[in-house]
Amino acid sequence: MFSACTAGKVVQTHEEPDFDIHNYQSFDFSKPNLDIDQMPQYAERVEYIKDAIKKNLTGRGIVYAPGAGALLVNIGVVIEEKTQTRETDLRSDPPMYMGQRNYHWEVQEVPVGTYKEGTFTLDLVDKESNKMVWQGVATGVITKKDATAQKEIQQGTDKLLAELDK
Repeated sequence: MFSACTAGKVVQTHEEPDFDIHNYQSFDFSKPNLDIDQMPQYAERVEYIKDAIKKNLTGRGIVYAPGAGALLVNIGVVIEEKTQTRETDLRSDPPMYMGQRNYHWEVQEVPVGTYKEGTFTLDLVDKESNKMVWQGVATGVITKKDATAQKEIQQGTDKLLAELDK
């Protein structure tokens, strides 16, 4: 989701039984628990996420009110290095062998590249009760191009926040 090839995949959402996004007129971001100093290359991406959230929530008529929002938005991001593999196939990749040695061939996973996958958690907290009222989790492959990332972050955030209406 952080910046996926297909604008991310919503993994899960959870909401409190009495939660309704339409009961909130304002929002703010909670103090970040992201240590941007530890990942400066992603600082701009975190701003893309915040901008995407602002655009989505203000589009719903919820006002961005720094320091005074009734709904606090907390962002969590985890980034993992992943290995892309492919499976060898005896039908399309048969071994060529001639001789008298004892030889066997088996299907196996072969690494072909690496990529970074981001997991994005979005918590909505009622400021008055200090209770989490909604949580959404999404994942996606992180692209290296900022322009593409910005577009995909907006699409992924919209996809995740669409779950508020269900």
